[in-house]
Amino acid sequence: MTTTPGLTPSTLPAATSPADPSIEEVRQLELAYWEAFNAYDADQVLAYLEESYRATRDEIIRSEIGQIRSFGVKLGVQEQSPPVLLSSDTAEVYLDLRNPLGVRRIRMAFERVDGDWAITFAEETD
Repeated sequence: MTTTPGLTPSTLPAATSPADPSIEEVRQLELAYWEAFNAYDADQVLAYLEESYRATRDEIIRSEIGQIRSFGVKLGVQEQSPPVLLSSDTAEVYLDLRNPLGVRRIRMAFERVDGDWAITFAEETD
C-alpha cells in the first residue's frame, strides 16, 4: 500500500488570526492528534479527547489504529481552511484525510475544558 505524508507545520495554512493564541493552540492540538495517529499511539490519541467523547471512541480508535498499523499506512492530513473560533471556548476545523482508499472530509471540534483545549469530535462528515 502507498503511504501519504502526515500533517506537518509546512502543510498548514497560516492562522486567520495570528494575534489570537487560541487558534494556534487548537492547531497544535490538531497536529499532535494526527501525529499520534500516524505513530500508532492509541493512548496518546485518546488523551487528546474530551473525557465523554473518549469513552465513546476508545474501541473505534484502537481498531482504526490497529488497521493502519497492520498495513504500515500513514494518513495524510491537510486543512481545508484554518481553525475557526466559534466562541471563546469552542472551535472547529475541516480537513482532508488521505489514505490508500481515497480522501475523506473530517470535521474536528474542540472545546476548552478547565483551561485546556480538548477534541470533542473528529469524524467523517459531508
